[in-house]
Amino acid sequence: MSSVPASLDGESSILVLAPSMSTEADETCIDLLTQAPSEQENVLWVTFTRSPDGCLQDWLSHAGGRPANLRFLSVGETVRSVAASSSMQETPNEAVIDTLSNPGDLTGLGIKVSEILQQWHGNSYETVACFHSLTALLQYSDVQTVYKFLHVLTGRFATAGVSAHFHLDPEAHDSQTINTLKTLFDAVAELEDGDWSVRTR
Repeated sequence: MSSVPASLDGESSILVLAPSMSTEADETCIDLLTQAPSEQENVLWVTFTRSPDGCLQDWLSHAGGRPANLRFLSVGETVRSVAASSSMQETPNEAVIDTLSNPGDLTGLGIKVSEILQQWHGNSYETVACFHSLTALLQYSDVQTVYKFLHVLTGRFATAGVSAHFHLDPEAHDSQTINTLKTLFDAVAELEDGDWSVRTR
């Protein structure tokens, strides 16, 4: 099976089109987050639907070594069990978890991401990010609002030299929504019949 990272050449924003419950998407997610050695990376995981614990299990089974800095921004209900008592906590393996209770608060989400990037600014590590997922985000905001938010966010990532990928389940959205969002990204990786196709602009 073709590898998504091998098809990319420095694109800073990648849209990953694959079913939500897809092993291939999970593996590609880790591949995209580990293009540099783990110990030389800042890893930001923005997650609506997956628990930080689940993301960590994927990381440890595929990537092995721990990143220099690992930060979760857990949005909505999934995180309550993990971080019910505080807005920031340390997990046993020293990942920091920030929580944002309102998944429709795109302004707050953007501010949190900017704060994290600012904290990492100037350290010598490469910063990578996963946004899981746009499908969940679109349950709380309309397409135009999400489009504007992503336009700002992908620009911010590009300016900061961050390599970021965003998950979207193509089975959950109409083609107009998908095509509208596609225009925001440097590359689109789509899983079709078990194989990845990658288009760059």
